[in-house]
Order: sequence, then structure tokens, then C-alpha cells
Amino acid sequence: MNKKTLLAFGLSAAISFGSTATAADNPWHIGLSINQANLSDISTSSTSQVANVTRNINIDTDDQTGFGITIGRTIFSNNNGNKLIAELSYANNDHDLENLQFMNNNFAASEGRSEGSVEVETISARLTYKFELGKIAPYVGLGIGQSDLEVDVRYGMSVGTASTSRPPFATGGDSATAVEFRIGAEYQLSDSLDLFLEYSAVTVDDIEFSRTGGGPGGLATTTQSGDFDVNSVNLGLKFNF
Repeated sequence: MNKKTLLAFGLSAAISFGSTATAADNPWHIGLSINQANLSDISTSSTSQVANVTRNINIDTDDQTGFGITIGRTIFSNNNGNKLIAELSYANNDHDLENLQFMNNNFAASEGRSEGSVEVETISARLTYKFELGKIAPYVGLGIGQSDLEVDVRYGMSVGTASTSRPPFATGGDSATAVEFRIGAEYQLSDSLDLFLEYSAVTVDDIEFSRTGGGPGGLATTTQSGDFDVNSVNLGLKFNF
């Protein structure tokens, strides 16, 4: 499932089901948000084809502020005013490396023993159910989509000035299925503007990137495989139209 397919599917679903919405003067919305995101340790492993040794890498990053964009449409509204909403969302976070653990050895960035960054982009389609309670409307949402991971981290002799002459320790990108849970609440500022605060948890499995290192067979590139989670608190504005 690539991003274009996901976008086309989500938009067509929102449009096709849009005729079932009732009691919605502004069925469409666009949300803009900033987030404080925590990227869990990316724990990966690979097995050397030469020495048949499993090499584990744990990548630990800092918490960073990112941004998100959401577009959605009310597809059903019951007599109580509660709404079922179809949404497409995009989120981006760029994290700096804090520590790299390779084969149970720590290489802290604060000590100049490692450096680099990890960027995560996620696009997802989800269904959200909103409870209308006057000016405050809590909601829950479930979604599925795709996360893109970009890794560029170094350790040891690949750090600093030597990075121009030595290859990155771990680098590359991959895409994998992301499952999302979201819970939050909106506060109505006007008929066309809401303030929202929410918590989002995204789980990504089977991500891969390349690792370059030496061994009995000399310098070689292997593939690290693992998974990670992204947890964030999002604050933003939603424009209804």
C-alpha cells in the first residue's frame, strides 16, 4: 500500500459515503497541529552471512516537536449529534540520535561517540467517532497507513571529521504498515473553528535499513530488521467548512 493508493482510497471513501451525513452544516474539516513525539528505541537485528553471528542494534533518539495535517469528512451523524468521521492524516518528526547500542556496547551522542538522526513520516486513513457534548467533544479513532523511516547514524570512527571518509554505520530508508490509535477532545471556538488536544500511538512492524561494518570477511553491508512505536501529544486547530 503506497501513499498515492492510500490517499486515493481515503478520499474516494469520504466522498462516496459523504451523502449519508446528516445534521452537519460543515461536513468537511482541515486540521493543523504541532506535536511532541517520542520515538521508542528502534531495536533491530541481523545475522552475518560470513560468521553466522547475530548483531543487535538499539537506536535511542530524543523527543522532538513535529507537525501534522488532517483532512476529513463527516460520513454519518445520529440523532444525538455524535458523528462518524473519515480522515486522512500526515505527520512528520525528525529525531536526533542520543545513544546507539551495538552488541551491548553503548555509544552516547553526548560523549561524541555517536551522531545522526532518524526521520519518521506517517500517512494514515482512519475512522473517528466523536461524541457531541456541547462545546466539548471527545473522540476516539483507529487508523491504518504507512510509515517511512529514514536512518542516518554513525558511531566510533565514523563520527565527526572522519565521517567524510568512512561510510555511515547505519543508513537508508524503508516503508512499513502503521497501525494507529488516537484519543482526544475538541473545544468549539466558533461554528467553523475548533481547538483540539489528542494523544496518538502508532505501531510500525518489520522495518529495515542497512548497516555497514567490518568482520571476518572485511567491510560488508547487512540488513537490520526490527520495529518501533511513535507516541505523541498533538495540539492544533480544526477548520470546518
